[in-house]
Amino acid sequence: MRRIPAIIFMLFMGIGLSQAQHDIRFRVNGLQKGESCILAHYYADKNKVVDTTEVDANGFVRFKGEDKLLNGVYILVLPKKTYIELIVPSDDQEFTIELDTSLSPAKKSVTGSLDNQLFFEFDKFSVGPTSKKRGLIKEYRACEDDACKTRIKKEVDELDKQIDVKRKEIIDQYPNTFTAKLFKPILEIEIPEELKTKNDGSAYLYYKKHFWDNFDLTDDGMLRTPIFQGKLEYYISKVILQDADTLILAIDDLLARIEAGGATEMYKFVVWWNTNHHEESDRICMDKVLYHLAKNYYLQGKCEWADSTTLANMTEYVKKSSKIQCGYVAPNITLVDTTYLRKYELHKVNKPVTIVIFWSHTCGHCKEEIPKIKQMYDTLKDAGVEIYAVYTGSDVEGWKEYIRKNNLTWLNLVDAHNNSTYKKDYNQVKTPEVYMLDHNKVIRYKNPPADNVGVIAQMMLDKYNKKTPAE
Repeated sequence: MRRIPAIIFMLFMGIGLSQAQHDIRFRVNGLQKGESCILAHYYADKNKVVDTTEVDANGFVRFKGEDKLLNGVYILVLPKKTYIELIVPSDDQEFTIELDTSLSPAKKSVTGSLDNQLFFEFDKFSVGPTSKKRGLIKEYRACEDDACKTRIKKEVDELDKQIDVKRKEIIDQYPNTFTAKLFKPILEIEIPEELKTKNDGSAYLYYKKHFWDNFDLTDDGMLRTPIFQGKLEYYISKVILQDADTLILAIDDLLARIEAGGATEMYKFVVWWNTNHHEESDRICMDKVLYHLAKNYYLQGKCEWADSTTLANMTEYVKKSSKIQCGYVAPNITLVDTTYLRKYELHKVNKPVTIVIFWSHTCGHCKEEIPKIKQMYDTLKDAGVEIYAVYTGSDVEGWKEYIRKNNLTWLNLVDAHNNSTYKKDYNQVKTPEVYMLDHNKVIRYKNPPADNVGVIAQMMLDKYNKKTPAE
């Protein structure tokens, strides 16, 4: 019988006895055999459990498997729910970490992992400056004069600089490590000195343009760190002007960069986070961002992770909201007044500011808001504000009585013959709803708080008057 050549035999053996793709060992002095530990990784502002194991007879906590782990910042959770952070890079997922239950940086060491060596080295270095900062902060709170506060602030700034210098040292010497990727976004964007002295917004524009320069948008591992969501949230909520169109441009640009870099999980998260963030936003007109995401991402097949229910909801949302986004001309309405004889067409109301209100005298919120809006109207009607108030109920006599009793002198209108399409055009399902239109009947604001309607109306009048000065 012919013998199988040794090299082929070894190949077959290699297939059957493949080596582990990850083998991470922890020697935790102070733990007892059988105690359970958890390995998890960050996912934005949450943690995802990867594995659970027990301390073995040799005092090791070992996580081993045939698949590679996703790269990122991981945590080892000890039995008493204390934990340490560590790096799991894309490669080199076989290493040993030694520590004790005090979790002291001075007691942590690693073999077989450059990333964790650098990570722990920084941890040990930062203990001194961080401890000094805590003491200085306590001292600052006890300061009785500005000189004391200025001195302490300067000392704290110096300690922060020391920590940043250490980060830069690691970044410069080991630029290809995940630790360097993790540290770079923490550094402040350095704005050129000549821009700082200008008052034309140049410094802000530079900062906004370069905000993501130090962040690797091509690596999904950066999503599995404790810094990504905070940075994204700060960028969208603080750096970018809180205007729907400006936000849309910024989100599109960020997603295009992530998509080009191939970071599919990061792309998914940014779409998902912005969808939730703008759906829950109480800022006026922010639903335009949600509409844009629904129409241009979910409905265009760019969100493969979305289930059929989500896609159906997004489709319905786009359909119902397509005519009532800020920046769009408001759908026209023609209704009759309380006499049922005179018709009023919304687009023919010739005023600098027209406020469309859908309301009912039986609506509790309406009873709170209508008096506030009336006060505004009585003040600004002669300046160019008109209200096109649409009654959405069925108690017409009660509506007329409420108008007389409260002296509502604006345009009080009703769909007397149920032949108007306003409910469909405006997706009108609740009361009150308020749309503030400019002189071209373009929707500029939607559902502002009643207390703010007057301020916004005056602002719109001022803007109109600047464009059309009196002769």
